[in-house]
Amino acid sequence: MPQFLRASAAAFFFAALAGVPAYAQQEIDEPRLDPIFGERTPERERERQRIRNDDEFDNEKGWRPLRDFIGVFTFLTPETTDLSVGVGPAYRPDYFGSNDYELRADPEVYVKFRNFVFLDNDGADLALFGFSGFSFGPSIRLVGDRDESENPALVGLGDIDPTFEIGGFAATKFIDRILVRAKIRKGVVGGHDGLIVDATGTMLLFRAGRVSTALSAQAAWIGDRYADTYFTVTQVQAAASGLDEYDADRGLRDVGGSFTAYVNIGRRWSLNPYVSYRYIFDGVADTPIIREFGERNQYTVGFHLMRQFEFKWK
Repeated sequence: MPQFLRASAAAFFFAALAGVPAYAQQEIDEPRLDPIFGERTPERERERQRIRNDDEFDNEKGWRPLRDFIGVFTFLTPETTDLSVGVGPAYRPDYFGSNDYELRADPEVYVKFRNFVFLDNDGADLALFGFSGFSFGPSIRLVGDRDESENPALVGLGDIDPTFEIGGFAATKFIDRILVRAKIRKGVVGGHDGLIVDATGTMLLFRAGRVSTALSAQAAWIGDRYADTYFTVTQVQAAASGLDEYDADRGLRDVGGSFTAYVNIGRRWSLNPYVSYRYIFDGVADTPIIREFGERNQYTVGFHLMRQFEFKWK
């Protein structure tokens, strides 16, 4: 399933789940992002007080979901934003490990519901439990398909259907500028039934006025079944594709990093350029799918034009 269908389907699902009315939009032409070591704005303090006074997140109950931990956009968007949607071009490999790049539309969706449901293009996390600056809960994600028709290098390998993954996450935040998140998920329906574990660390580099920037580092580990689905070449596939047989093993799949910026360009609109890099480890890069027709160094460059929405929760 293409990325824009995954993002749209997830957005519609959680919008239906929330079922909330929009209220009068607040002006955002005023500076919303204060310097990283500056004083807090009155608006931000009122929002924090509202969360502290919310009966659903009463400290006396022994838990309260951690705020602002899910991804890059939790640092970059204004704190009161509940929904941001956008689209822009991305220049990226046409499949993981490919050396053929294409320009495609790249949708972006970010949803924050009552500070415990968070949705972005990496899936949805539910912060059901939290203590001492640490939160955890279930995590779900819909992973797109890989079709033979995407690239001649894939002919004979067969199609891999979209996969619904489910698992859990843990996250924490340090000194209001560093986010650390780890997820473990398993495919339960669709193309693969393997295990994938990934971790992300994000640091806010700069925040002042209408501009913010953040730097992230990522790493991913995969299990045997996941490796077999995407990187093993069976005897039948070798005969159909002309590639050598290859038995992929579990292990580190890739490490990488990304740089993202947020520029408020007007009333509820922002421009978000980004660039990312991934390095594929030997156990995966040695598959003939990548060794003969691909590249272990993967780059993505693009930007999103985002529209922000805010909702009043009854």
